[in-house]
Amino acid sequence: MKKIVIWALRILAVVVVIALSVRLSPLDQQTSNSFDPTQAIAHFWDNELPQLLQGDRVVDADLFRAELKNNRKLLVDRYGSTLGIGAPYSMLLGGEFEVVAVGEELTHIRTAQGAEFDLRTNYIFGNTAREATAAFSIDDYENTMDFNLVSSELNRRIIEQVVAPQRDALTVGARLQVVGAIDLPQEGLPKGRFELIPLTLNLY
Repeated sequence: MKKIVIWALRILAVVVVIALSVRLSPLDQQTSNSFDPTQAIAHFWDNELPQLLQGDRVVDADLFRAELKNNRKLLVDRYGSTLGIGAPYSMLLGGEFEVVAVGEELTHIRTAQGAEFDLRTNYIFGNTAREATAAFSIDDYENTMDFNLVSSELNRRIIEQVVAPQRDALTVGARLQVVGAIDLPQEGLPKGRFELIPLTLNLY
């Protein structure tokens, strides 16, 4: 009887060790071995983004402000892209601005006609930039983790290649030309100013 108990305890110990050494996660949270987000975004950045930011999918900042009051549906139908029910409409927005105030994460900018935004210059998270381009579809990826890695890599590249080279020049009174990404809630407005994630940022 004692031998049976000892063997049972040994088997139990082996089972526990195996269970602790195996980490299970949903299939949609596992990355595919063949996917390289750095390479994917590098190709998009060099070959697709420049033309996209000069195209007719970019809404002018002053037009955005006017149509937000007069014809919100036009903005959504013409410029918006969304992940689905409940998700915001992401869109590309551009214009010429003047720096009003500079913060650690957000820089307050304003057009000559008074359209105001907060330019995000640090800690970019989320899917706004990815969705605003409308260049990526979840159907093109093996799992949601790969799709999310696209956002992370795009956000990282924005900070390193768009914001960082210009950050010291963002001073009150500076004039700049920006094309970036914003989120428009499906209903209502954000609590503060719209946040603009820059995809191009040129001071003059």
